[in-house]
Amino acid sequence: MKLHYAGSTHASDPFTAGIQLFNDGEYWHAHEQWEICWRAAEGMDAEFYQALIQTAAALVKWQQGNRRGFQLNWAKAQRRLARLPAVYRGVDLAALAAAMEAL
Repeated sequence: MKLHYAGSTHASDPFTAGIQLFNDGEYWHAHEQWEICWRAAEGMDAEFYQALIQTAAALVKWQQGNRRGFQLNWAKAQRRLARLPAVYRGVDLAALAAAMEAL
């Protein structure tokens, strides 16, 4: 699973570190990086980070073979993603949703 991100992933901030970790399949660690962002965010940014966190949590459950945990976390993320534009902060959320649905 990869996030399509229009920005540079060479920065060392928690957001881009999370993207790098996510794209490397390190979903739990990506989740932890985005929690830092989420705690400082408000409004739509907070929704965005929470959607990424819940998607990463769903993928952790998927890696563990926990289908129910995957479905529950993905359902939460889907509700948040539905309130966001198709691309937000350089991340193609529509592509993410399509890839998750394919799982």
